[in-house]
Amino acid sequence: MIGRRNMLRLAVAGVILLSNKSLLALENGKELDYEDVQTPFPPKYRPFGTKPALDPEEETARQIHANAPIGKTLLETARYFENLTIKNHEEHMYNAQWPVRWNPVIVGFYRSANVKKDLIYQKGDTTPWCSAFINWCLLRGGYERTENAMSGSFYMYKKNQGLGKVTTNPKPGDIIVFRSAIPEDAAKGFGHVGIFIEEAPGGFIVLGGNQKAKKKYSSVNTTFFPREDHRLVFHSIRSFDSIPKVK
Repeated sequence: MIGRRNMLRLAVAGVILLSNKSLLALENGKELDYEDVQTPFPPKYRPFGTKPALDPEEETARQIHANAPIGKTLLETARYFENLTIKNHEEHMYNAQWPVRWNPVIVGFYRSANVKKDLIYQKGDTTPWCSAFINWCLLRGGYERTENAMSGSFYMYKKNQGLGKVTTNPKPGDIIVFRSAIPEDAAKGFGHVGIFIEEAPGGFIVLGGNQKAKKKYSSVNTTFFPREDHRLVFHSIRSFDSIPKVK
C-alpha cells in the first residue's frame, strides 16, 4: 500500500511546494490523508491514477486537451491550463490533482514524458508531474522536448548540454530549473521545472504544474520559489527562444 504522503520525497518529475503536509486534504477543519493507493489494479484498467476517472470525466479531459492552443509558445499553452475553471461534479478542478480518482488531464501529460506504466500503476496521478506538464506544452507547441519525466532532464538533455541555452537575462516564458538540495538526488535529476515569469526578492515567480501554491491540491499555477532552501536549489534558466521547433 502506497500513501500519497510518501510522494512528498523528491521524485520523478519535480517537487510540490511546502511541507510534508502538502498532500493533505482539509475536511471539517482537520487534515486527513488522501486515500491510499490500492494495488494491483485489475488488468483491464488504464494504468493511471489511484482510482479510475469516470467516463464523463475522461471525455471532458479529452476536450480540454483538444482545445489547448496548437503551435503557440510554452507560456501561452501553460496559461491555457492555468486559467481553466472547469470542474467535475465533485467540484474538483481539471488543472489540479484530485483526492481519490485520477485527473485524466494530468494523465495526459504523463504520455509526453514516457512515464513507465508500472510506476503509474503504483502511484497514479500522485507521481510528480512538473516535467510531464512542460513536455506536454512543448509538444503541443511543436518544440523539441526532453521526453523525460525527470525535471533534471532539462539540464542533462543531450549529454548534459540541456534543452535550450542557459541565459542570464531571462524573460517571461523561459524555462527555469531547480535541482534537489540533496546532492545524490540532484545527481539523478530530481528537482523541479517550470516557466520563469519574473525575479522576486529571494527567488522567482514560476508558472508550472505540480505546484502547491497554498491550495488544497497540487495544480497548474503561478507561485513563488525561493532561490535556495532545504528542498530545492536554483540551477539555471533556459532561453525558450533557443529551443528549436521539431521539423
